[in-house]
Amino acid sequence: MGIKDLVILKEREYRLFLVLVICLLVGFSFMQFKTTQIVGFVIFFPLLAISVILFFISFILKKNLKEMSFKSIIKYCILAIPLFLVFTVIILYAFIFLFLLSIISYIFITSLFTLHNCYKWGVRVDEKLYKLPSLINFLTRVISFIGGFAFSIILMMSIFWVISLNFFPEGVFSNLGVIPMLMILIFVFLFLVCLLFLLLGKFNTWIGVFLLYASFYACYLIFKAFLTAFQGEGSILALPIQIVLFLFDLFLLLVTIGSLIGKKAEILSNKLKFIKPDVILIWLIFSKAANEFASGFPDNEMSNVNIIISFIVFIPILLFMSLYGMVNYFKLKKLRKKRKKAKKLKKKSTKKEKRAEEEKIKLGKSEEKALS
Repeated sequence: MGIKDLVILKEREYRLFLVLVICLLVGFSFMQFKTTQIVGFVIFFPLLAISVILFFISFILKKNLKEMSFKSIIKYCILAIPLFLVFTVIILYAFIFLFLLSIISYIFITSLFTLHNCYKWGVRVDEKLYKLPSLINFLTRVISFIGGFAFSIILMMSIFWVISLNFFPEGVFSNLGVIPMLMILIFVFLFLVCLLFLLLGKFNTWIGVFLLYASFYACYLIFKAFLTAFQGEGSILALPIQIVLFLFDLFLLLVTIGSLIGKKAEILSNKLKFIKPDVILIWLIFSKAANEFASGFPDNEMSNVNIIISFIVFIPILLFMSLYGMVNYFKLKKLRKKRKKAKKLKKKSTKKEKRAEEEKIKLGKSEEKALS
């Protein structure tokens, strides 16, 4: 899990990122509650400016932020002030464009990394079940496959039922009933695709666990939309839901940050040759700060746009990760076959070694008898 990799931030080369992440987390925590939002704005305003400067240093000037000293970072920040004053209009429009782009990209990055982690957890569970004895292996994998699909559909149907009760004030949750129904259709479609793969001898059991995690993430998005709508109603119910969503949002943020540092960052850097992991991490910090900064304003229009973008981005990524996982499962099957062959060869070689040792012992005994 990405959270384990956060320990790397203690290392000297990651100190800059540690300071930025702490500022982000503190500002994010204050922004969640109306009484402390002003403190969040005070923290986020300089954080946004510094993040933009560091982004340009890393992306355009191709500087390695890990190797830069604290003095050189301050120097670049001071040099940016006169440039901002001279090209105020251009920079302001550029900043607004980056601001809007950052909100979309934050949703994309978090959705992609969250669903990729869901995919890895699904494969990990399947690997553990696969290693069990043959009969238990088959039964547990079938249960995880069917059970995962069934529970995901039941969860979405439950949310749709809650929405259809009209328990909430008029206008709240009014258009969200489409989302769980759309998710159910996607789950049924993926189930049918998995059955087609099963005819080809590829049993994608991992997808049951994957969709279970993905359905929880979909619930999080739905309830976040609910909270945004309910805040306008001033209900007491909003506070406990707000705390739960805050903790879950914090968890997702930490997992995503953890996925962008350490060895995983090096792998990502090799795949994305033109973008460094530092650039993505700085952009993630900026985009999260921009997202929360925009959501904190009294006007709910930005929050509503945020909700719509969340679902527009999430659903295609869900389909992409599901189909990617199914195709990638062919490689996993090949690896399993190779492991099986390797184990068989080891067993054969150990048997041969044992036979050779036994023959040596027998020869030794016969030689002793001949000498006596």
